[in-house]
Order: sequence, then C-alpha cells, then structure tokens
Amino acid sequence: MKEIKIILPDPDDVLPEEFVKHMANAAKEVLLAFKCLIEAGIEKIEAMEESVKVAKEIKKIEIE
Repeated sequence: MKEIKIILPDPDDVLPEEFVKHMANAAKEVLLAFKCLIEAGIEKIEAMEESVKVAKEIKKIEIE
C-alpha cells in the first residue's frame, strides 16, 4: 500500500499579515454593530415595560 501525503498551507502562509489584521478589525466592527442593535432593542423593551407599569398604576377616581 502506498501513502500519498498532501500538505495544505496554513492561512497564515498564504494571507498577508496586514490582511488578517484588517479582517479581524472588520469582524470586530460587525459584532459591535450587532451589539448596538441588541442593546437598542433591549432598551426599547424596557421602556415599553416601564410604560405598562405606569399605566397599571393609574387608578380610577370616582367623583361624587
């Protein structure tokens, strides 16, 4: 039986270091953008919850 060895290069061997740095920064920026969307959504839900609390606290006043 014969063996065939295939050697695959690492991405570091093929891609320039500057490219890898730019792509890492780009990935970070995308994640930060999604984080911003998530935080804004949470704030919106919390504001809605607070308005529901205030609405429930309003009591009916009877005038004689």
